[in-house]
Amino acid sequence: MDAMNAKVNELLDLTACRRDRFALLASVFARESSENAVFRMMDQAPDFTQELDESLELALSRDLASLACDDLAAFATKTRTEYARLFLGPRKVVVPMHESAHLSGTSRMFTSETLAVREFYENHGYVMKEKNREPEDSIDMELEFLRNICDRCLSELEEAINVDSIERLRRLIESQRAFKKQHLSLWAQDFSRSVIENDRSGYYAAWASFLSGVLTEDEMLLNECEDLLDDIARSLRVPA
Repeated sequence: MDAMNAKVNELLDLTACRRDRFALLASVFARESSENAVFRMMDQAPDFTQELDESLELALSRDLASLACDDLAAFATKTRTEYARLFLGPRKVVVPMHESAHLSGTSRMFTSETLAVREFYENHGYVMKEKNREPEDSIDMELEFLRNICDRCLSELEEAINVDSIERLRRLIESQRAFKKQHLSLWAQDFSRSVIENDRSGYYAAWASFLSGVLTEDEMLLNECEDLLDDIARSLRVPA
């Protein structure tokens, strides 16, 4: 039983780390960063689970620290200006933030690609608060969906593990893998590269580099989650 509890705690830590990464990245790309947020991000590395190899977080910390300057207030203003130029307009958007723009080549919103993302969300029990007002296929919302699934995994892991919860966890892990395969992985690396190539402030380039690394590493972390869940299931004698 102690061995199983250790596996559960390991899976909890791994899922919490993935959850925090998705939540942080979603918040960064959802809207321009306030002056205080820019100061905070440049002053210290994000706080992630210590048991993991933190090479991605350390690289992000170094990238942000390299942007330090004598006038941080002016730099924070530059990041907000750059957010608008890159992602919003009013001139032509430099880096579209929506899956539909990358896959269809059109800047229109609420396309068939958007509706496919909405259908995936709703088939997996997730409905946006801003439904019909904000497109579901923005980079921040797709990351937020993965954050939501991680939260549901954490809720399962914080309760007593049994046959039913093992099956629910398997479905939740599979839903994340399927969503990335069908949606996020089709365009998010292109989005990251475009931000890195076009950002004049360096701030969003640092976050895009982190996003690229998180997406690449997350496949390995999902595999680890599945292996841990299999170990837990074997401890309970649940069929694989």
